[in-house]
Amino acid sequence: MRLSDKGGASHMIGESWSDVVAGELEGWTGKVIPVPRSDLRNGIVTDIHRLDTIPGVAARASRLGLKNPDFLAHVQCNGRGTVIGVDAKFSIETAREEQVSVEATSRLFEKDELLTALLPSMPDIPTFARGMFVSPDYNLTRAMFRQRMGHRRMTVSRHDVVLVDVPGADMFARVGEPRVMRRLIALDSLPIDPWSSLLAGQYYFRLSRAMFGLALDEQLPLLGHHEVRTDVSHVLKQVERRASRVDSAWELVLLWDRDVEHIRRQRLALHQVVGSPVSGVELRELADTTLVHLAPEARPSRNQVRKALGKMFTDDVIGRTGVIMPPLDDFPSELERVAAVSRDVAERYRTDIDAIVAGVIESLVADTLIPKER
Repeated sequence: MRLSDKGGASHMIGESWSDVVAGELEGWTGKVIPVPRSDLRNGIVTDIHRLDTIPGVAARASRLGLKNPDFLAHVQCNGRGTVIGVDAKFSIETAREEQVSVEATSRLFEKDELLTALLPSMPDIPTFARGMFVSPDYNLTRAMFRQRMGHRRMTVSRHDVVLVDVPGADMFARVGEPRVMRRLIALDSLPIDPWSSLLAGQYYFRLSRAMFGLALDEQLPLLGHHEVRTDVSHVLKQVERRASRVDSAWELVLLWDRDVEHIRRQRLALHQVVGSPVSGVELRELADTTLVHLAPEARPSRNQVRKALGKMFTDDVIGRTGVIMPPLDDFPSELERVAAVSRDVAERYRTDIDAIVAGVIESLVADTLIPKER
């Protein structure tokens, strides 16, 4: 995983940006929609609905092969109600037209009473129009507007993007842990105020989240499941341990990353020796023997079968080895112990593998028949 996204940084930024955009859209109601498009010219926003907080919307969109917009805007254009999708995109290069297309927005409402209730109460049937994106007005967004070639470039029209000016403090002081950010800012002592700069704020936020991720790398089990909570005091303590050996916050992250690399390698090695009771080819043949008798709509994928069998096997191995926590004084001996247990459990599995695989598939089918909450 890249250090820039370690500790769930991108996900947290996306959620925070959606909250910022929700506040921005509240101010649109009763005003002309701020996009220079002929199909929405002089359109008055009458209502805004947030979809990304409604349970079941994302799952329904996924089943339809779609990705839902974060918001719906009801716009009154030339006396007619129009519904458009609005998506919050902190990184505009990730925007895709399909997400706010007429098809994506309209299909979400097909046979869905919950979403249909959000449609405007109008005497005529509302139409659907191509939607838009809301992104931060800062250096990286504008750089994407100028980028015409390469992997990271904008693929949507500039006319479909509304820019919002947001200070770094509004985005990052309320997510994550500002005390770690403040310590890193002090370490660099740059002649700027990162809390007023969205670019600098994002930089220090991602660094701080990387440190939480590195702390988890140090503390999570090498094998097995055990809840680990990394608190701020632990992260700050680790920062202070290394601060005198580096000249910048970035160097500190790199140093910490090197320090935990051996733990990540041990974790990977242990999972590799656990392995699987059968080869991929054998499992496909065994699975197909049962899957062929199931209706297509009830049939789990081979990948689902592989993952379910792998989890069951790994859990059985861990049931005998116990949860293994770092650090280990004698890793080679522990590796051999786990390998021996894995071989023994695999031998037991292979004596009845046909029935075990059939049972895994039966369990997967039963899970799909249990009604899920919206």
